[in-house]
Amino acid sequence: MQPDTIERSAAADAAPAWWKRPYRMVQTNLRQPDALYDQRKLARETREFGADVLLYNIGGIFAFYPTKLKLHAVNPLMKGDALGDAIEAAHAEGLSLVGRFDMSKATRIAYEAHPDWFVHNIRGDVLEYNGTYQACVNGGWYQDYSLQIISEALGKYDVDGVFFNMFGYTNFTYSGDYFGICVCENCRRRFRAMYRRELPLKEDFSDPAYPDYLAFKERTSLELRAKVYRHIKAVNPKVAMTGHRGESDLIRMEVQRAVDRPQPEWPYQAGEQARWAAAYGQGKTFSSTSTNFVDFAWRFHSETGGYHMLRFAQQLASGAALDYYLLGVLDQDDKTPFEDISRLFHWHKEHEAHYRDLRSAARIGLYHSHRNEVYRKRTASAAFGDQAFRGAYRMLVESRLPFDFVSDDLVAEAGGSEILARYDAILIPNISCLSDEEASVIDRYVENGGIVVVTGDTGLYDERGAPRDRPALKCLPIEDKPSTRLHMRGAYLRIEEGELPLPQSKLLMLDDRYFVSKPKEGSATLMKLLPPQRFGPPELCFPDFESELPGVIVGSHGKGKAIYVPWNPDWQYYRDSLPSHRVLVADLIERNIPPAPVRLEGKGSLEVTIQQQESTGRLLVHVVNFGGQRNNLYEDAAAVHGLRLGIRGAAKEAVALVSGKTVAASKAGAPDDGYTWFELPPVEAFEAISVKREG
Repeated sequence: MQPDTIERSAAADAAPAWWKRPYRMVQTNLRQPDALYDQRKLARETREFGADVLLYNIGGIFAFYPTKLKLHAVNPLMKGDALGDAIEAAHAEGLSLVGRFDMSKATRIAYEAHPDWFVHNIRGDVLEYNGTYQACVNGGWYQDYSLQIISEALGKYDVDGVFFNMFGYTNFTYSGDYFGICVCENCRRRFRAMYRRELPLKEDFSDPAYPDYLAFKERTSLELRAKVYRHIKAVNPKVAMTGHRGESDLIRMEVQRAVDRPQPEWPYQAGEQARWAAAYGQGKTFSSTSTNFVDFAWRFHSETGGYHMLRFAQQLASGAALDYYLLGVLDQDDKTPFEDISRLFHWHKEHEAHYRDLRSAARIGLYHSHRNEVYRKRTASAAFGDQAFRGAYRMLVESRLPFDFVSDDLVAEAGGSEILARYDAILIPNISCLSDEEASVIDRYVENGGIVVVTGDTGLYDERGAPRDRPALKCLPIEDKPSTRLHMRGAYLRIEEGELPLPQSKLLMLDDRYFVSKPKEGSATLMKLLPPQRFGPPELCFPDFESELPGVIVGSHGKGKAIYVPWNPDWQYYRDSLPSHRVLVADLIERNIPPAPVRLEGKGSLEVTIQQQESTGRLLVHVVNFGGQRNNLYEDAAAVHGLRLGIRGAAKEAVALVSGKTVAASKAGAPDDGYTWFELPPVEAFEAISVKREG
């Protein structure tokens, strides 16, 4: 049993904080009966699995300890003190224990005492599911009583960190039923005070109050997170808080499937999240827990081992720690992926030193905009959703170009210019919504010698989706605001000799829309637009008109260069996967920047990333094998043979950590190409190559 007064040993206090190193976490989302599980057995099983951090329930909906707070329901099946026993057992096994709070809901005990603390819609209904009641961000449960729970638990128990589940606004049930926005008096009062208007009647941009409501949700959620973070540090400064956006000690997200999402599943979800966390966190440790189960309705049916390995490979390749999420304890009815994941955890433990103190060595940035995600439905690009961005993501991955995200959250802040200056080029894929502050920083980046490649209607709207009179980016090589030509089905771009590395094709397919633009004086252009051509009957299918409108406009701006693509090859690549669109964007980047720090040659569906270890100067190159993924099928990836890895500059040695082989430098490749080449052993799920450079 855990004593009320916390006393840690001197050795424990001197040990490195769990969240400042590459950890291996197992999250147990505990059910009520799991409080009866032998906690010593759980800790031992977690250690033997290969983890060094155990995530265990504290409270919120149900307390897994004998709480004295009247409105905090105790787990009715618990005997004794499950949390206290779990902490003692975890520490005895050398594990750090992170406590899980779920303050998003409470039981009827709290609801009947204070119904005004909980979410109510316009009909007066309360958001209830299986006897639990959804808490309102602006109500007393979140704003006050949760702090009492935190004070009690962290004042009594020696936890090493805390995680909060479902932090923020929720308007759906677990079954996916839409409930509507909360219109409780707390929400009404705060919204009036902030925006001098009433809450919107519906979640739609046709309601004039809706843009303000989106800002309201974000502002109040971040304020609450900051309030909770400061409270935790006041109660126990040593406790690390995981988070997402806003204040936290480390970043933690979740990778999961949802069967009702548009199919096929987005296979790059894990890498996308890892890149976002690296960009937003700027040095914080981060992870995205890989959800064991297929979807919420089937919490006990596991994903395949191949799917988990693909997720983890992407995360390691972008600097994330390992994190695995189960419903319940490790005693599961379906242990299909356990052997693969446990083997990976033990491998990571053995090679943990290679994953410390890493930073990306990529020289290309992909612009990621949170504001655009929130407000893009207000723009003419609403139908595109995130497909232009994800098409650009695929273009870079499948061109084997190492890249990072550049986060709009940080660009407009102090230090934004320094973040952009790390990159030779920034790809900005149809980011419709740009603030004046962001645009100013990007313009300055180009003036100082940077390269931007911009597509579609980027910057034609402000940060909340209102149309602009002229583009936000002054660096663009166009005069005034482009006009939009719709209904471009059947259109092409004519490729002239030497314009693109596509020797067998003189055409690029173009669909949906084209932005008619006047190039600035002195700008260069590539390709010419063939407006929509006749495609039936066959006798009439020949070009009868070719315009002078360009497919790409390139112009200097200060010491740098802005490249404007007045259409959306990124969106088309997401939809159609035509290599010519990928070649176009990759070539526009590569022809204008120094050679990539790493090259990978050979066949296969592969991603390559590069990181540098600050303390040793070694490079860590990951090669991720997507060969096991076909539509929604995720199996073990077949080994890829015959790969050659090129490291820019001179390198002394390379060690393939997964295969355990030292790789000698090869004479393959042109002697003056500037790369040191290594013949790689066969790559299965992934390979991590540690490289020692000369000098």
